[in-house]
Amino acid sequence: MSDNIAVLDGYTQEVHAFAGEGLELYLLVQPGTDFDDYFRAWDMDAQEFILVSGWMFNVEVQEIV
Repeated sequence: MSDNIAVLDGYTQEVHAFAGEGLELYLLVQPGTDFDDYFRAWDMDAQEFILVSGWMFNVEVQEIV
């Protein structure tokens, strides 16, 4: 699979989620995702959809340049 699968499914917003030392996720989410609850995301490293417990992470939305 590739990131294109997620983009075609509406996961177009890139975010960087991190918690503690060394725990980082580079994700694609749907625009308007609520990061305070569970949310579905595309893990760009593992190339699969995952369910993230949002309250456990600091999430930075990547700006499109």
